[in-house]
Amino acid sequence: MTSTLTKLRQIVGWMLIIISIILTFISIFVATTGELLKGGGIYVASQVTWYPGIALLGPEIIQKSKDMWNNFIKRFK
Repeated sequence: MTSTLTKLRQIVGWMLIIISIILTFISIFVATTGELLKGGGIYVASQVTWYPGIALLGPEIIQKSKDMWNNFIKRFK
């Protein structure tokens, strides 16, 4: 059973990742309209939200990576 703080950490982490992805697409759209400086600024903002999201989801990412690696190894045994 996960605690309330763990659930809150996961929710905040996923929200930051989603915001980062949205900001990345917005920055690409803005940059294609010719406003490169604004597009670059929005892209930097997307990176600022990406890395804290990854840090908050670290334990889940590590566990999922281990599971995927073990399944990959089992296929070749």
